[in-house]
Amino acid sequence: MLQQYITEVLFRQQTCTVPQVGTFTIQHIPAQFSMADQSLTPPRQQVQFDTRWEDDGSLLRWISRKENLLEPVASLKLDKYLQQFRDALAAGEPLDLPGIGSLRIDPLGQLRFTPQELPDAWQPIALEQVIRSEATPRVLQGTTEVENQVVVEHTGAVYEEPESQGRFRWWWVVLPLVLIGAGVAGWMFKDQIVPPSAPKAEEKVAVAPSAPEQDSVVTAPIEPVAPVSDSISYYVIFQTYKVRENAERSLSKRHAWGYKDVVLFYSEDSTQFKMAVPYRTLRADTTAAKDSVSKRFMSKEISILY
Repeated sequence: MLQQYITEVLFRQQTCTVPQVGTFTIQHIPAQFSMADQSLTPPRQQVQFDTRWEDDGSLLRWISRKENLLEPVASLKLDKYLQQFRDALAAGEPLDLPGIGSLRIDPLGQLRFTPQELPDAWQPIALEQVIRSEATPRVLQGTTEVENQVVVEHTGAVYEEPESQGRFRWWWVVLPLVLIGAGVAGWMFKDQIVPPSAPKAEEKVAVAPSAPEQDSVVTAPIEPVAPVSDSISYYVIFQTYKVRENAERSLSKRHAWGYKDVVLFYSEDSTQFKMAVPYRTLRADTTAAKDSVSKRFMSKEISILY
């Protein structure tokens, strides 16, 4: 029965602490692209186990809820389950956890965990490399691929773009035409330039006031126009706590697991503590954000805080 409770708590809040045994967590592995296989592996999740533990009370509260018991009575029930759990491990047989994996004690007395492959409907995607004409050619040196002074290690074959031969260059025609045109224009206008004659000493030269150039154009600075955006900022709440210590402990664990964007809200009367993720999207995309958070944290208690 305890194995089933561990599975339910783990997939509900991404972590489950078993007192005096260890801690189970679900690790999110992002998508990866393989240069050698030319395939994109989708993101997946994997269960990990650590013998270190710090009881957050989640397993006790789950037993109290599932069996409709008060927490003091549920605590006695949990102690009984834990004793049976440890006795089964001490017998030397693997202890199966449904949907998670199996635990056993090795000959050295160490607790070993074998994870079970989590079901995933996504399959790797085969991709073909696109070579653009303006792209920098890639040079293969052994198993090292160099592109724009970026080195990529791989074991598969790499396409090397051949040097362009006989490619037409537009400036081969334009540059000679510009030079010829400049020479012809200089030859045509050289006779029309007459140097001004110097005025005699007794003659007074009247200097007319200079008229403003008609071709001058005064350009006013263009002020940038602020972009118009219909996006809104909000928070997607995926878990609520009633005990502040449990909420802050869970927040610290999620930050340690790499979920740095998770924040914690406190109610005015300090009776509820809500864990959420900030978003900024169009108002029409709030449903997609809720679905993303629900899948990411395996939670059905999803709400939005504006």
